[in-house]
Amino acid sequence: MRIGIFTETYKPVINGVVNSVLGFKQGLEALGHEVFVFCPTYKNYKDESKDKNIIHMNSLPLPGKSGYHFVFSASDEIKATAKTMDIIHTQHPFIMGDRAADVAKEFNIPIAFTNHTQYEQYSHYIPISKEIVQRSIEWYIKGFSKRVDMIIAPAPGITKVLKRYSVKTPIEVVANGIDIERFKKIPPKSEVDKLKIKYNIKPFDQVLVCTGRIAEEKNLTFLLESFKILQKSKPDTKLILIGGGMQIDYFNNLITKLGLAGSAIITDFVSYNDMPCYLALADLYVTASKSEVHPLTVLEGMAAGLPMVIVKAPGTGDIVTDGLDGLVTKDNKNDFVQKINKLLNDKGLRNNLAKGAKTTSIKYSIPETTKRLLEVYRKTIKIHNNKEE
Repeated sequence: MRIGIFTETYKPVINGVVNSVLGFKQGLEALGHEVFVFCPTYKNYKDESKDKNIIHMNSLPLPGKSGYHFVFSASDEIKATAKTMDIIHTQHPFIMGDRAADVAKEFNIPIAFTNHTQYEQYSHYIPISKEIVQRSIEWYIKGFSKRVDMIIAPAPGITKVLKRYSVKTPIEVVANGIDIERFKKIPPKSEVDKLKIKYNIKPFDQVLVCTGRIAEEKNLTFLLESFKILQKSKPDTKLILIGGGMQIDYFNNLITKLGLAGSAIITDFVSYNDMPCYLALADLYVTASKSEVHPLTVLEGMAAGLPMVIVKAPGTGDIVTDGLDGLVTKDNKNDFVQKINKLLNDKGLRNNLAKGAKTTSIKYSIPETTKRLLEVYRKTIKIHNNKEE
């Protein structure tokens, strides 16, 4: 099968969608399929990996540091490649989604769309009424869904959101996959020790980690204010926020304001290759984010054997099972801190949940999730062909 993946972001950008595309590309190619990635151009970036069939479309970077581009309509040269696809799979509904839908329509190609994001959770970036933004997003997603044959939801929670939008297009759940082997291996002690020195982690410190973009929609204010409470009873704890983003300065200032300098640390961007070493610093993984759909960062933490403490919400709540691989808390700081304290005080419970986390992560391996994606591709093609009859 020849598969055309359209995405708003790709290497060198680091985010969950890029990692999802890389994982599925790897999995599909391992099964003998040809995968073509249609993505923006990135000025001055040279990919030195052996990544093949990357089709860069003419584009201009959008203002700011988001890494997103305005992608121009497909050229005749790009269309010549795109029209040979057996299926098109867009990762976004906006600019690149529009380009993908146009190509699919012009050449009568089946098209699927993965709804990776709870877009309404990002309404604070647009300086108009939150209610207007959310209604506009609902209207847009509902409209875009009519241009595709299938919607892929990375987790059951997003299916409920789409149904709330009154989307009529068929929806199938396909989880994003992770490279289990990369994260379950114990990284070199010498490399982990270097990080401990870098971040001034003492032998008896207990370390919490959270990975992902440093941004308000990740509920980081809640997380930092909770850590401030935790520090009163657990002064020998550190919180490592592994990631970068446009709001690093804002949250570094908040850390200082809360009196957490030296205890709460933002690393800035960490390469995918280095991530296992950073996760090896931790005793447990914490997140208060309520904007996730199917967070690969959480799965990577589980594969590394970290017990979870999460705020109950769609996305993370679809992955973590309370008492099996982590603890799920109410959406309040006292309960969140209480559950973290419980885990830090009980090594036996931590070990049991760590084993559960590793077991849970196995079903999200790239080979397993790729098999499911292929099933949905075949179903998409069938649905498209039935429309033609």
